[in-house]
Amino acid sequence: MHNDNVTPFAMMKESPLTPEKYSKTSYLYNATREAPRHQRAEMETELLDTAHAVTVEQAIDLAFNPQVFHAEKWQQRLEQAWTNAPAKRKSEAVTEVSMLIQYWNRRSEADSSEALAYYAFKKGLGEALALRVDPRVDLTDNHVLDGLDNAVEWLQKNFDDIYVSYGRYFRVGRQGSNRTWPAGGGTVAEAGMATVRAIGFSPVGKEMVGHSGQTSTQIVLMTDPPESYTVVPLGASDRKESGHWEDQSEKLFSRSRAARTYFMNRDELLKHVTVKKTLKRD
Repeated sequence: MHNDNVTPFAMMKESPLTPEKYSKTSYLYNATREAPRHQRAEMETELLDTAHAVTVEQAIDLAFNPQVFHAEKWQQRLEQAWTNAPAKRKSEAVTEVSMLIQYWNRRSEADSSEALAYYAFKKGLGEALALRVDPRVDLTDNHVLDGLDNAVEWLQKNFDDIYVSYGRYFRVGRQGSNRTWPAGGGTVAEAGMATVRAIGFSPVGKEMVGHSGQTSTQIVLMTDPPESYTVVPLGASDRKESGHWEDQSEKLFSRSRAARTYFMNRDELLKHVTVKKTLKRD
């Protein structure tokens, strides 16, 4: 089960935690039973429902998963519009962007040029359509093709290229630093893209830099003893001169990784000690 900011009945498929059974604690249910889960929670529900015999790497991916729920519906709609499009609308650049989106694996990875092409396409549809998770039934082929044209224009205007990685635009870094690093996933509501990996972005210069979302994420395997991994999105130190001020942004968070915490495993922890200090009482 999961809790991606959802009510109890939405924590898993066919959840038994329905409002009807728990009328005395109705305050736990902030929506009706029929209300749909939001995009991020829907994706997590699907991922967990198909997860079996999960490895450590797969568990970490579940926590940082950048897949965009129902992006396949937009791919199908684009394929339909592209098949019907007249030759005059199929310039070389538009064709390349169309193919990037149609053959995308739907994961907004930091190194994915397909993901940024999809983002540009959704934005290019205009706000009313871009915000939607699913295509509207009255969406015309011309609307779709206009979105492609606008995507090409935006990519070329901002990057002088159509092959641009998602992480070149979406970044993470510590406030006060002059450095940022590529990021994948995130909640990009203006393009109808909200992934399990929740990062809120805001513009800083020509980049979109993460400023909210997942913090201190921890992955725990209930083994004996427990095995756990964690990441602080920025760094463990508040001292700018420290090597640990922004190292986790670069080496972990940017790469969707987590560090082993060696919980209840003193022998393994001591292998990674870099400094020892002894505190003496006066």
